[in-house]
Amino acid sequence: MLEALIQIVGPWFLVAVAFDAASVLVEQWGAVRSPDEDRPKHGALALLALVLTLLTPGLLLAHGYITARSHDQTLLVIAVGLPVAAVLGGALIGAILGAAVAGAAPLMRNLALPLDVVAFAVTIFATLASIQTLIQAAQNGGVVGVAP
Repeated sequence: MLEALIQIVGPWFLVAVAFDAASVLVEQWGAVRSPDEDRPKHGALALLALVLTLLTPGLLLAHGYITARSHDQTLLVIAVGLPVAAVLGGALIGAILGAAVAGAAPLMRNLALPLDVVAFAVTIFATLASIQTLIQAAQNGGVVGVAP
């Protein structure tokens, strides 16, 4: 089953999912939990972190669906479910670690944005074919691969 999934979505998809999970884990680990801690920074870097946090799993979901939609239903569910599980699992484990090891939160806050950027870059590399398909669909009014 794993070989078939890797053959369909590609090995870099799994690497990108792992980076996304690590990115969410670090973000949640470094999250501010009380007013006494550092206040989150607002501005361009916070906006960049938000955009990367939204785009990365979105691209992974789109790639999982686009590449596995014509294959076995089980593979489709796994390909679409992996990014969801990565975000939920990373957030849960990060929140638990943040509560248990609160002293590491300032370090995790500093590490979150660079890890977001790396996760996004790996995701772009892994999903480039799907991004091109989505761009083609946008240019053709939502239709891809229709012969005249």
